[in-house]
Amino acid sequence: MSARQLIVLGVAALAAVLALILIRGVMGGRQAEPTAAAAPIAGEQVLVLTRDVAQGAALTPSDLGVALFPQGSISQAYVRISSQPSAQADFVGAITRRPFVAGEPITTTSVVQPEGRGAMAALLQPGFRAVAIEIDPETAVGGYIQPNDHVDVLVTHTDNSGGTDQVRSDVVLEDIRILALGDTTQPTNGGEGPTKVVAGVAVLELSAEDARALAMAGELGTVSLALRGVEAETVGMSASNSRHGVSQQSGAVRVHAYGNVVGGN
Repeated sequence: MSARQLIVLGVAALAAVLALILIRGVMGGRQAEPTAAAAPIAGEQVLVLTRDVAQGAALTPSDLGVALFPQGSISQAYVRISSQPSAQADFVGAITRRPFVAGEPITTTSVVQPEGRGAMAALLQPGFRAVAIEIDPETAVGGYIQPNDHVDVLVTHTDNSGGTDQVRSDVVLEDIRILALGDTTQPTNGGEGPTKVVAGVAVLELSAEDARALAMAGELGTVSLALRGVEAETVGMSASNSRHGVSQQSGAVRVHAYGNVVGGN
């Protein structure tokens, strides 16, 4: 190999080395450049539900949370933490006027305070009515009936269809929810058990047909309530007769040993 060829090869090798050093320097400089920080999202914290909640539910502390919403998606009806810092505490006990899904913001018109106007309407399931009946607080199952308990409605009357007067009790309605006792709309607890509720009026959740049946029963005789357990305790009644119609079977409901709620006519 001639001297000229050696010189050419040496220059080419030197150029390659210099090029490699240059490329590494450029890439290293780019990697060393700090990445631009992501621009913060402009928004506000609003009050939201942390879980799915049904209509008529009383909100608990664990139901309420806070989430950041983009400024452009915040409605004027949302509860903003910036304007109401104590919102999570303020809305405990509020009653939902419609169903909610987890993460949905609370609006000022979607809940109502228990003592506020519209609270009873918020408790009602769609298509049902609230009907009040008088009860005897002295015999109201020892005062242990609570809002949201379920009862059977009975009527005690005199039957003279056989030619002689006979007193009988018949089932009017089954599995009826108690909306309120007096001004109490939520179960009350004290110590290790429920607190007695002494009230002279019980508010029942009824369909239109149920309400008519109850009105007829009130004219027929004395209306009373039998507290149901957690599981249904219907005896001798078919499913088709449940919740409406005057039963023709006397003694068809098992009444708890501690008594029933007796209402006057």
